[in-house]
Amino acid sequence: MALTRRDIARSGLRLLNEVGLNGLTLRLIAGDLGVKAPALYWHVKNKQELLDEMATQMLADATAERVPPEGLDAWQRLEHQARSLRDALLTYRDGAKVFSGTFLTDLSVVGPFPLQERVDAGADPVRAARAHFAVYSFVIGFTIEEQAVYPVRGRRDERYGAEDPGSAVLADPDAGFSDGLAIVLTGARQWVDGPSPQVGTS
Repeated sequence: MALTRRDIARSGLRLLNEVGLNGLTLRLIAGDLGVKAPALYWHVKNKQELLDEMATQMLADATAERVPPEGLDAWQRLEHQARSLRDALLTYRDGAKVFSGTFLTDLSVVGPFPLQERVDAGADPVRAARAHFAVYSFVIGFTIEEQAVYPVRGRRDERYGAEDPGSAVLADPDAGFSDGLAIVLTGARQWVDGPSPQVGTS
């Protein structure tokens, strides 16, 4: 069968749990797929293109496997999306680092905009987009920090002790994430649905 970009991305994701982002190479993926490294360059020219494809595959899987329940309002859909993205990133070692700063190769995997309902009701679309991006940025940032302490979910890196900054939050990352997400969502909702705050005017 002909090799595809999806085959390469899935191989990269499998190997990620074994070697981490720093150890992942196109040569290693070629060996996993039973081909010579030059065969991969027909599909991905360099490691950045590989990461773009892996990130796209992660998001595609998250969208397909974590469909929101019926009856959620816009803010509940945004919360569901945030939790689904974190779960997808935590599936892989260094998953959040792989996802951060990449370019999606297939925009159809993004799915519907969760705050479209608020925009249709009259909310400023730019403010809604910025609120959405703030929640997304929190998920990525929190998960990068979480995976620095727990390279494998539930298994703490022995280098991090109770005296380290952030230990109060990351001692229980699920609770820390839930609290942080609630804080960000509260602000995002006020930003979109409440009166326009007089901030950042200078």
